[in-house]
Amino acid sequence: MACRIAKPKDPAAAARAEVVELLFVYVDRLKQHFDDLAESHGLTSVQAKVIMSLDDPEPMRSVAECLGCDPSNITGVIDRLQERGLVTRVEDPNDRRVKRITATAAGRKLREAFETDLFRNVPGMKTLTNAQITDLRDALASLARPESKASDRPEPRASARAAG
Repeated sequence: MACRIAKPKDPAAAARAEVVELLFVYVDRLKQHFDDLAESHGLTSVQAKVIMSLDDPEPMRSVAECLGCDPSNITGVIDRLQERGLVTRVEDPNDRRVKRITATAAGRKLREAFETDLFRNVPGMKTLTNAQITDLRDALASLARPESKASDRPEPRASARAAG
């Protein structure tokens, strides 16, 4: 059960708090869906994220950044995937210090199977129409955009400036 967010007294703030709470609950459902599928494919969730990120050969540093971790933390993950024959690690021809990670044929086949399972039955989306999914995508894309610069924000109200 997800933690509840205290509702502010202001109705607009309370509505935003409810949206945030619902997003937290839904993200938890998606994470569980992802973790369960990774396990069913014999992967940890981190291994599955690595396999999914390898469309093209990528430097280990880029894979680590994609996962939001230090490159030293990804070495063991790559080691285990390489032992299973799912990825290869080769020196970059332009810089021997850089190791590029590439999915093998077996790794690409696993990625395709994993992606098919992952997106076949996304929790909660089975009952949505294509139009609702498009609207949801558009709303989430809007929320995911970086905040505008301070110069793009509206001027504070005169009463707020006078009080400051």
